[in-house]
Amino acid sequence: MKVAIYLRVSTLDQATKNNQREGYSIPAQREACRRKAKELGATRIREYADRGESARSASRPELQRLLHDLCDKKQNIQCVIVHKIDRLARNLHDDVMIGLAIKKAGATLISVTENIDETPSGRLLHGIMATIAEFYSRNLAAEALKGATEKAKRGGTPFQAPIGYINVTERVNRREVHTVALDQSRAPLIRWAFECYATGDYSELELLDQLSKRGLRTRLRSRSKVEPISHGGLNKLLQNRYYLGYVTYCGIEYKGNHQPLVTPAVFAASQAIRESRYRLSRKNRSHNHYLSRLLLCSRCNRHLCYMVSKHKYEYYSCLNRKNQQCNQPYIPAQKIEQEVINQLKLLNLSASDRQKLSEQIENELGSERAYAETDTKAQTQRVLRLQAEKENLLQTYYDKVISADLFKSEQKRIDKEIRQAQGVTIEATRRLKIIDGRQARALKMVKELDFSKAYINADPAIRRHFCKALFDKLAVNDEVIIQRNAYRYPREHHVTITKVMWQNPINIHHLTNAILAISLKKRSS
Repeated sequence: MKVAIYLRVSTLDQATKNNQREGYSIPAQREACRRKAKELGATRIREYADRGESARSASRPELQRLLHDLCDKKQNIQCVIVHKIDRLARNLHDDVMIGLAIKKAGATLISVTENIDETPSGRLLHGIMATIAEFYSRNLAAEALKGATEKAKRGGTPFQAPIGYINVTERVNRREVHTVALDQSRAPLIRWAFECYATGDYSELELLDQLSKRGLRTRLRSRSKVEPISHGGLNKLLQNRYYLGYVTYCGIEYKGNHQPLVTPAVFAASQAIRESRYRLSRKNRSHNHYLSRLLLCSRCNRHLCYMVSKHKYEYYSCLNRKNQQCNQPYIPAQKIEQEVINQLKLLNLSASDRQKLSEQIENELGSERAYAETDTKAQTQRVLRLQAEKENLLQTYYDKVISADLFKSEQKRIDKEIRQAQGVTIEATRRLKIIDGRQARALKMVKELDFSKAYINADPAIRRHFCKALFDKLAVNDEVIIQRNAYRYPREHHVTITKVMWQNPINIHHLTNAILAISLKKRSS
């Protein structure tokens, strides 16, 4: 007689309780099932054990292997033994389907602790126990969800904290309290990633490469290994509001008790950069201009849309032209650019604004200097740690604990990470040498800043920073004059920006970015 015994625990914590190889539940189930098999006179016992699999779903590897072997006539399994019905399923539908599969294979299902058989009372008991198992599972899930939701409402984190944080268990008044703390090795890198991406100087792939070189790795988990974060992981990271201090649970956002890693200004800037890049990558937005989303039609107050005709004619048109609700003509982009320059000639910085701008530049470059110094210190410690790891690896190889192939692959990995760390240190040292020169050039620019001249000499990205700093919206009007002889004298566009709408005080953030970008380009040239 050939018997199959099926064992299961719901979580990996149960499977490795107190550092035991199988915990406590699996050995207890095995002993009880084997005792029952011997009572039935089994000559051969085959074991199937799912360690850390929920019974709410039937897609468990060992259960599927058991069902496959039941269909195989060569296996000739005559009996399936479980410790309790709920080890097999906690779902009525799955329980029925598994029972039908066992019956179709000509086998019998036996529970060690429950008297289920093919008699009417046995089948009734089976149905009752299956219903109780499903009720227990669903009720437990509902109670857990209720408790987790209440925890989220109070600012707690009812899930595993994202990279940059660690879940901590503290004992307060003889009670375990689960909180979240900063991961001292990964949190500075996450903060650095947000602030660098918010500048617009890094693409996601470039940022991913820099984070990998600086040693950012995922945390060790039960079903995954430590490795650099993926592109998709970085994409989710950059839009995760948990780093801003909020907890999102079941689609609802709550104010969290954990320490934020980024400021609202940096997070907003990074989201703006990300949205603009994803918008530009879409096929229906093949053209872009640094004045896009800043220009309004003075006649109907709709945005002006940038277009390129025949790959060379650039112009703006009102969005209401399509439905014939506005008669604003097509406006050449060059005419609008010239009028923006004329508006910039009318603007000037006050002494207080220049002082604020100088302070902001010093703060920005001070942050860059602090990051460079932090990089140097962190990578020096990383090299020391890797060298110690290399020595331990060598000792392990001498003790014949690992194979030669594994030794070589690990040695290559460690050498590669050491080279990366040394490269980051060299780059950080180089950045420290040029920051002082940039600061002197930037502060000199603030004293002598002429918006129109700086705007004319700047590239499109820096021009957009200037426009975002000085204007919220520009209302544009175009009066077209057609000459008598249209063939000899083409029509003329008289573009005027009738007023600067909602002009706000100097936007120090965008203006600082523009000046620092110009100072960097001058240093590079």
